[in-house]
Amino acid sequence: MTANEIYNQSLDKQRIIVVGEGGTLITSLILYVLKYHKRKFDYSLPGQQPVLNPDHAVIIIHGVDQLTDYKHHIAILSTISSNQNSKDFETLADATPKGGTILYPESDSTLKQIGSRERADIQAIAYNRCKYNIKDGKTILISSSDEKFPIALSGDQNMEYLSAAKELLKKIGISSSQFYNAITVYQPA
Repeated sequence: MTANEIYNQSLDKQRIIVVGEGGTLITSLILYVLKYHKRKFDYSLPGQQPVLNPDHAVIIIHGVDQLTDYKHHIAILSTISSNQNSKDFETLADATPKGGTILYPESDSTLKQIGSRERADIQAIAYNRCKYNIKDGKTILISSSDEKFPIALSGDQNMEYLSAAKELLKKIGISSSQFYNAITVYQPA
C-alpha cells in the first residue's frame, strides 16, 4: 500500500511518522507501550500490510519513502542513515502542519538545526538520552524522580531512541510512569 493510500484511509486519524536509522526501534517501542496499556491504534511498517481500523484515532507510521505523502501531524526524526538525505528530513519537517509537532535528537547537530528551526505554530521538542546506569551488567533506567527500572536495552544510542518514544507517548496520553512500567518488560526482537 502506498503512502498516499495509507493517508487516504487515515484521514480522521492523528498521523505520527517516525523516520531515520532509529525508526525501527522507536516504532517498536511505541507500539509495545501502546499495546501494553491496551490503547487502540493503527500502524504501518515497511514491507508489511498496514493495520487500519476505522474506529482508531491514531496511526503510527515507520516511514522510509514518500515521507510527505502521509501528511503527518507529528514527526519523529532519528539518526540519518547512510542511504538517507538530510534534505528529505528537512522537507518532512517543513511539511508539518500548523498545530503539529517535530521531535528531534538534541545530540545530532544536523537534525537539531532542522527540527528546531522556527516554523509558525509548530511545536519543536528536543529529546535527549534517557538517564541510566549499568549495575551488575544490567541497564537501569533512572526516572526524573530517581526511580530505577531495569530494562533489556543498552547503549547510549538506544537510550536516545527510548527517549524519543517516551516523548512521543507523552504527547498522546501515556504518562512517564506508564512508560517506565511497560518498558521494564520490553524485549528487543
